[in-house]
Amino acid sequence: HRVFTANAVVPILWIKELKQVFSKRDICKIAILSARVGSISDNRLGGWYSYRASKSALNMLLKTSAIELNRKYKNVKLISFHPGTTDTKLSRPFQSSVSRDKLFPANFVATKLMDLMRKTDVDGELSFLDWAGVPIEW
Repeated sequence: HRVFTANAVVPILWIKELKQVFSKRDICKIAILSARVGSISDNRLGGWYSYRASKSALNMLLKTSAIELNRKYKNVKLISFHPGTTDTKLSRPFQSSVSRDKLFPANFVATKLMDLMRKTDVDGELSFLDWAGVPIEW
């Protein structure tokens, strides 16, 4: 329950609240932290049932939100962002199985996210992108 609330429900409630400050003229880009493990087609390892399912649910909710937002606000872009394995408390239990070149400091991920936000076109769609800007299959 807590995993779904944190990973799927809270981000959608946040978007719901943000809609109150949207205008039809302003450009708005919103990135939500997702994870590659939320991809159904990219699931090659199994496991992580609740986390994986919560991120898949998040992606579905974001897709639905993108469709609904595009009906009213043509200048909104949603990004479901996979930051890669970031050196945080969340990843510490499995960092030993991650190669050093695939474990990213938080400031690196933040820089990549800001670059992605600048480069991504506003098209009324949801994009599922990794830290390098590469699309992830749903």
